[in-house]
Amino acid sequence: MTRGAQSVVGRERGARAHLAVRAVVTSACVIVATLGLAPWASAAPGEGELRPGEVLASGEALVSADGSQTLVVQPDGVLALFGAEPEPRWVAGPTVPGSRLVVGENGDVALTAADGTVVWRPEATGGPGSRLVLQDDGDVVVLDPQGTQVWESGTAVRPSILPAGGVLGPGDALASPDGRHALLLRDDGQLALLGPDAATRWSPGTDQPGAGLTLREDGDLVVTDAAGEVLWRSRTAGHPGASLVLQDDGDLALYDAAGAAVWSTGTVVGPPSLAAGVPLAVGQVLGSPDGHVRLVLGTDGLTLAYDDTVVWTAGAAGAAALTVQDDGNVVLTGADGAVLWAAMTQGHPGATVQLEESGLLVRASTGQELWRVDVPTDLVTREPVATDCTEVTGPVPQDDTVVTESGVRVHSCLAEAVDALMSAAREDGIELHAGGWRSASQQIALRAKNCGPAASDPTVVACRPPTAPPGTSRHERGLALDFTIGGSVLRAGSPAFLWLAEHAADYGLENLPGEPWHWSVDGW
Repeated sequence: MTRGAQSVVGRERGARAHLAVRAVVTSACVIVATLGLAPWASAAPGEGELRPGEVLASGEALVSADGSQTLVVQPDGVLALFGAEPEPRWVAGPTVPGSRLVVGENGDVALTAADGTVVWRPEATGGPGSRLVLQDDGDVVVLDPQGTQVWESGTAVRPSILPAGGVLGPGDALASPDGRHALLLRDDGQLALLGPDAATRWSPGTDQPGAGLTLREDGDLVVTDAAGEVLWRSRTAGHPGASLVLQDDGDLALYDAAGAAVWSTGTVVGPPSLAAGVPLAVGQVLGSPDGHVRLVLGTDGLTLAYDDTVVWTAGAAGAAALTVQDDGNVVLTGADGAVLWAAMTQGHPGATVQLEESGLLVRASTGQELWRVDVPTDLVTREPVATDCTEVTGPVPQDDTVVTESGVRVHSCLAEAVDALMSAAREDGIELHAGGWRSASQQIALRAKNCGPAASDPTVVACRPPTAPPGTSRHERGLALDFTIGGSVLRAGSPAFLWLAEHAADYGLENLPGEPWHWSVDGW
């Protein structure tokens, strides 16, 4: 728990430091650019929007109001969006050193080369008086003079933190920074924490339509019905200024103003492996990638469980650490270093403890299995993975998907065709990228983001961009791709779109009319 608090604080400090460095660079570049780009006006340092007649020159940046997002024109000319991480979340435009982002008096937003040639522009503009805005949620949008959004980059992220006084209403969600976990409040009042495979990992059991989740100013987390009656509470009042955080490790935790954990769901999905030199301490967890299998170290020994079913234990009173020794032996030791239990896998330097969907094992550096405990097959029995895409008729788990050589996660039945298509496009000078499979939790969160309060109603189609109801998307089957090129989704009439229109059918893909970026095995 303490480690979780430290990681949250560490990310915040890292983000502030990262942005501070950018701010210094940005300020210096603003001065230089202002001298050399008249009559265009540069955006002021730290501003989050670009207005008519303003320009973002090479090295300059927009910063969102809360300081968490930065949109910068890099020296190589690429427009890049950064969050707290060092890698960009989104890029647009080709590599053309000296490029600048301009908002014309006519509302036209464009990334232009030094000679004025347009190298990239959004698909829509709001006309004279439009402006480009970098929002706190990470979305880059073009707003018309009335404030109506006419274009977005589609890079908004669900918040991972609910601050004091914050509320989640029906259809709202929190998402872990890595997107693998989601806390969703459904219209039926059910509050559910969803894991990487979209299975519910925690819920307070509320079921009143119109219910809401509120983190009160006194630190009490409550679910109330439409009339304000409390249906569930964390009983953590007395911690004013607390924050609710959905972490990458899958735990939903409440931290007080000093960063100390005061409550959590206890749903940590730990790292899937343990190597020499990094012991597992009491209270820490290893977890399989799908979140079902957990190895927990307690003071009484090791416990291996599949969901809530214990499948194996290694009892050892006074246990303090699980360690992979330099010789490859896996040992459980007490506080005095005495060995209380061992897997007897010595003689294999570089061995690791690994947790997989089917069990716990010790694997040598050569890949050889040295020791293992299997989860009973009746707990993990799965249907055979389809080899014909026509046999895939509903959402599939991540286990049925693969990451292709071109870096796209799709159903295994489609992988070979995707790689062949990407390779053929590259040979013709078209450098395609794509997003493929989505988990059910990702589809739910995306639907909530794009469709608003009525997201849970499957009849609602007024979503921007269009987003299928959970359970119906071809992305959930691993049978659809959203193509991008140069960091932006495909546009109708672009060279990449025209290439796909001519060749995609050869690889079993059809376009969904109205969505030039979306291609699937059946055009849906």
